[in-house]
Amino acid sequence: MRFAFPMLASLALSSAMSDAAATPHFEREVLPVLYNHCFSCHSEKQAKPKGGLRLDSVQSIREGDVLVPGKPEESGMLTRALLPVTDEDVMPPLKGGAQPLSESERDILRRWIAAGADFGTWERFDHRGRSLAVAKASVQPADITAKIDELVAAHHAKQGTRLNPTTSDETFLRRVYLDVMGRIPSLEESTRFLTRKDADKRAKLIDELVGSKGFASHFFNWKADQLRLLTQGLPGLPGWLYDDWVKNAVRSRMPYDEFVRQLLSASGYLWDNGAVGFYVRDLGMPLDHMSNLTRIFLGTRIECAQCHDHPLQPVTQKDFYQMAAFTFGVSNLASSSGFSEKNVKQWPEVKEKLDAMQAESALRQSVSRTIAPLKRLTTDTGKCLTFPETYVYDKAVRKKPVPPQTLFGEPIGDITGAPREAFAAWMTSPRNPRFAKNIANRLWKFVMGSALIEPVDGLSGLPEAQHAELVKVITEAMIGLRFDERAFLTALLNTRLYQSESVRDTPKPGVPSDLRGPLLRRLSAEQVWDSCLTLIMQDPDERASLRRNDGSMLDPQRLRNVSAMSADELIQRARDEKEYRERDREYHLRLVEQSKERATARASGDDKKLKALQAAHSKENDDFFSPRLKAMQMGGAYFAKETDPRWKHLTNDLLRASEVPVPLRLGHFLRQFGQSDRREIDAFNRDPNTTHSLALMNGELTERILAKDSHLQRTLVASKAKGDDLTRLLYHAVLVRSASDDELAELTTLTQGSPAASQDILWALLNSPEFLFNQ
Repeated sequence: MRFAFPMLASLALSSAMSDAAATPHFEREVLPVLYNHCFSCHSEKQAKPKGGLRLDSVQSIREGDVLVPGKPEESGMLTRALLPVTDEDVMPPLKGGAQPLSESERDILRRWIAAGADFGTWERFDHRGRSLAVAKASVQPADITAKIDELVAAHHAKQGTRLNPTTSDETFLRRVYLDVMGRIPSLEESTRFLTRKDADKRAKLIDELVGSKGFASHFFNWKADQLRLLTQGLPGLPGWLYDDWVKNAVRSRMPYDEFVRQLLSASGYLWDNGAVGFYVRDLGMPLDHMSNLTRIFLGTRIECAQCHDHPLQPVTQKDFYQMAAFTFGVSNLASSSGFSEKNVKQWPEVKEKLDAMQAESALRQSVSRTIAPLKRLTTDTGKCLTFPETYVYDKAVRKKPVPPQTLFGEPIGDITGAPREAFAAWMTSPRNPRFAKNIANRLWKFVMGSALIEPVDGLSGLPEAQHAELVKVITEAMIGLRFDERAFLTALLNTRLYQSESVRDTPKPGVPSDLRGPLLRRLSAEQVWDSCLTLIMQDPDERASLRRNDGSMLDPQRLRNVSAMSADELIQRARDEKEYRERDREYHLRLVEQSKERATARASGDDKKLKALQAAHSKENDDFFSPRLKAMQMGGAYFAKETDPRWKHLTNDLLRASEVPVPLRLGHFLRQFGQSDRREIDAFNRDPNTTHSLALMNGELTERILAKDSHLQRTLVASKAKGDDLTRLLYHAVLVRSASDDELAELTTLTQGSPAASQDILWALLNSPEFLFNQ
């Protein structure tokens, strides 16, 4: 072993200067260095640890001849980390994605060794992690709120810091509406809350909002970005049924553990069980599917181990494959094409009959098109995942079946049924060390802006370096609430921390929250859109999409009928569909001819002939398809007519973001403001750019807000307010706060002589930075 002697000279010199520095705590500071840089090669996770050295227990470290307590310059675990990155002996070796130790990490090791290398009570690293102890007694949100308040107060007492002051009612109102409803309150909603005198009006408002339709809309967006829901991104299938299943789960207050359990164990066709969209979404991608679900349900990233052992964590390629083996056999994942004729129960008989009648190619192709949706049945096939041919860690197991096993927590013993059923039970168990912690941490970030553990998909086997007791409390709270997400959010929203003034400092990566208040943050694309709708229309949470699919090829009832057909009925259906398509081609050719005939009559100036042609063409088109072909449901979606007087003047696309089909075209307002295309998990973007300004300065939504028939404008007219009183209403409507005396005076001066002063002020408020931030 070679040592970096020039560097050690300066190391020894600085040792005496920093004796007074606090000795690093092994589990909080030293262990993370070993975990992130050493365990992938030097731990029990390797059948043959590199160099025969293990660093995941006190005994193995002491026996490894790499640590000399009190003498950092003689300890190989430090000296090799100090070598130049170009040196072949540097540790960790910089290949396969491994990263060198940072200066602060080297300093931690040096100070710890110099102080005597005290391990404290630590003996060995438990790679599986301890399963959680589950209390049988349920808890109440108010008890959780009180406990969080107590821990936050204790944190500040210890640090000599303090919470930010409590927010004003105005700031709280706008914040809680944006965080819970996903939009600003309407002028009526603001007035109703701000004029109330009861002392517990905040708690009452929280209960009201958490139980509302608006919450379900906003919370769906949050889940949809994680699950990568694509309303119209599943070719040949009614993808919106997966959306509807998630929406219904949110509306019905389905507990989170049951929500995940139903997704993992879902079987059948999409039109019978929308939860199977969880598997249909990742057609033919079994390994990516496992990477995604461990991120969103366990807060853990293991995708690096798809191709090789993880360079930064003790997660091996074998670990990854054992996890993926649980779901690999699901039909929509196991097939490289994502679907198969084997999923169509009628197919053997259909094929036999086609062969017997020596069916022509056109009929066979039509049959294939008819049964195409039926090929995407989600079921367990029994197909096993095998180790890849390129597996380098044990050549003897190449192309052999991978036995399913969990990565951490309680191992799963003999599996008698479908592997994913056992996997779902393990995943959603309250004893799972990361399941409850993950959702509690994510929901904390949902309302506070910053999680207790960042990033939210960075959970590991390491103990929490900061806020460990708080993490423990919210994890136990989630379990005690029986995974009721609304009750958990109610507890967080009532805390003194949430109701404090916001933190305006930009969070630094790796630096934990200082628990002074929620983070000041930009609104999401959906929050901006839905807030604009609040100003445009009455009761935006109530309006549903007018898109209809009855009569379309993707109508769920049509698909149920097809799936229930006999072999003979499917073949006849294929003949009928073939006839329909041929007739449909004739129809579109005839439309071109009709257009030419009308153009000729129009050019000749013969209005009588033109009207006659229009009437004749209309009748011809109505009768073009026979009643039998019309009844076949071969069309597409359409929009029903709006009949509700509140929204009759609005276009079909003015719906809450949760009701707008995804993915949207790039130029749409939501995409301009960074809405996720849902190709990846949480792929939204909230960074400011020029298109934001242009969309609010000159965009369609701003025009609609300024229009006379907008809900805000009609409210202002009905109020009969003028001058400063009108300006105050505009401030409350857009920014949900009172205008200061200075602002009133300045605006009066700026708009003097303007023929539309209130419009100018409204436009300015919509384009102010304050409108785009949640304080």
